[in-house]
Amino acid sequence: MPIAPRHRLALLLPLVSAAPAAMAGPVAVPLVAAAWHAPDTAHFLVREGFPHGLLQLDTESEEGYARFDGATFSDGTIEFDIKPQTDEMPGIRFRQGADGSADMLYIRVGPNCPAAQDCLQYLPLTATRILWDMYPQYQAAAPVQADAWNHVRLVIAGRRMQVFVNRQLEPSLVVEHLEGDHASGAIALEGKAQYANLTLDAAATGLPAPREPVASPTDEGLLTDWEVAGTGPLGHPGEPAIADAPASGWQPLATEAGGLVNLARRFAATQRGAARQYAWLRTRLVAGKAQAREVAIGYLREATVFVNGKPVFSGKNLYNVPGARQAPDGRLDLRNGHFSLPLQQGRNDIVVAIDANTPDMRGRYGWGLKMKVDGRP
Repeated sequence: MPIAPRHRLALLLPLVSAAPAAMAGPVAVPLVAAAWHAPDTAHFLVREGFPHGLLQLDTESEEGYARFDGATFSDGTIEFDIKPQTDEMPGIRFRQGADGSADMLYIRVGPNCPAAQDCLQYLPLTATRILWDMYPQYQAAAPVQADAWNHVRLVIAGRRMQVFVNRQLEPSLVVEHLEGDHASGAIALEGKAQYANLTLDAAATGLPAPREPVASPTDEGLLTDWEVAGTGPLGHPGEPAIADAPASGWQPLATEAGGLVNLARRFAATQRGAARQYAWLRTRLVAGKAQAREVAIGYLREATVFVNGKPVFSGKNLYNVPGARQAPDGRLDLRNGHFSLPLQQGRNDIVVAIDANTPDMRGRYGWGLKMKVDGRP
């Protein structure tokens, strides 16, 4: 959905005390039960020093959230205080649609947050999947304190976001391209923590205009012309063979920035314990002569690559399986693997079988592929 150029924050009365035309600054969001759609594990507390209330969530992240029913947020500034519990992953959703798809910022709470490069993480949520492992460029260290109050400020304009923690002057996290599906939507809080002093300000962005995308030398060699078919189980034990590839049903599949083939956007999540669901991808390369090229591959979760009918690569990138988590930290990245691609003179058919197998995890995380060929065939 295109992003509206005009900053917008439609607030519903009487839950919020100021109409958009009258707002001259941040509007306090009431942390009271009447204003929120929340699970039974949400407790709205009255405490001295918190004039707008205090929300305590006792539900783990991914197991439910509290949604504010009094605002539709597009662009502006979101500020709140959060007291997270150690080893939890609380956060905030924004621009959330009716199907639950949204943009989200969350915190991996722990004593190493000021140094750990995954303390703060931005991710998009689809209706059925949580894409925390597909955009490793959107995570950073931050001065977050576990079991103590922290102040978080999100500044959002169009597809850009900056995140400031504990009133620092420089952002801890910069997101150049928000990947969510909606230009506006609800605000929601998620994960075990206490939340207070939530405010929305439609006028305060301060972000410069987004830069026009410019082709980078690092984009050379990325494979971006793909077709997809699937999904389904193999129908036999063991690993995929080229004979398992569908004979029909192929459709063009546009890639995202950086050559990302995002299957998680196209296919719904699977139930935990279900048989491995394979999608099939294919593309073609034309070589002026017979040669071999080195290929870098990023993938989630298990991938087998065939060229001209012969397997040339097989790999696993399984976050929770000892020895099967690829660098960096099980995220989709071109450092996940590499192989030699033998090319014949003329046309070469590249076919990939890739599944979203997540042993011991929910089957609703990332699923996708990147491939980059070294040099020109």
